[in-house]
Amino acid sequence: MKTVTALLTLLAAAPACAQDEFVGARLREWYARLNGDVFAQEEGLPAQTVDLDSELGLGDAEFAHELQAYLRLPVIGIFTLGGWTTGYKGDEVLSETFTFGDVTFTAGTQVKTELELSVVYLNYEYDFSFSLGELVKLEVGPLVGVRWMFARTSIESSLVSAEEEGSGGLPVVGVHSALQITRWLRADAEVLGLAFQAAERGAFYIEAYGEVVAQLGPLFAGVGYKYAQLEIEDHSTSVEFEADITMDGIYLTAGVRF
Repeated sequence: MKTVTALLTLLAAAPACAQDEFVGARLREWYARLNGDVFAQEEGLPAQTVDLDSELGLGDAEFAHELQAYLRLPVIGIFTLGGWTTGYKGDEVLSETFTFGDVTFTAGTQVKTELELSVVYLNYEYDFSFSLGELVKLEVGPLVGVRWMFARTSIESSLVSAEEEGSGGLPVVGVHSALQITRWLRADAEVLGLAFQAAERGAFYIEAYGEVVAQLGPLFAGVGYKYAQLEIEDHSTSVEFEADITMDGIYLTAGVRF
């Protein structure tokens, strides 16, 4: 009898679970400003710190294009796959001499700089839902994920040029929350990151956003603000390296969910 009762309870709950199942996709156009500096010191040579904005002219805001797809499975949770890419260009006269990619650029030289950044990510979230009224619903869930980052930088003057590129992955943990205010209005916020410190290497990464969207059937669109910061240091080789880079700005978003 207990087995039959449990089975009937499960069957009765199944339609409700099915209603929560959805797939979706979104586009974000993030108008992000770049700030930060890079420090390097090679053995036997003076230390060098390059400001990305004032020294290389990379401080103007540019659009980052982001695509995202997600799938919610009853009981299991939510999987999100996405990525964004952007590029920055600068044209400045150097105020000091520095070395990049084994090439020395002297003070007073006009250089053109290009920086391309791309990030691919995968998140898993298990959400808890709470009804706060007839229409109001709150979702809160811890999440884990990974960020794969790709960067390419080139600097050229009228005489010489140099290019460097690199990539790497970081695991992240965080929390996501969503508040369904009315049938047509929803607010989301998310914070995630990682802090890592070894003997001579370290990294710190944080990413956060908040947004409000209006919904019309399966379609939604809105506005938000996103912030990302990456700090890395490596003192394990003859060339000591540190970087502190921040991107932040508003974005427009639109998408569909079923």
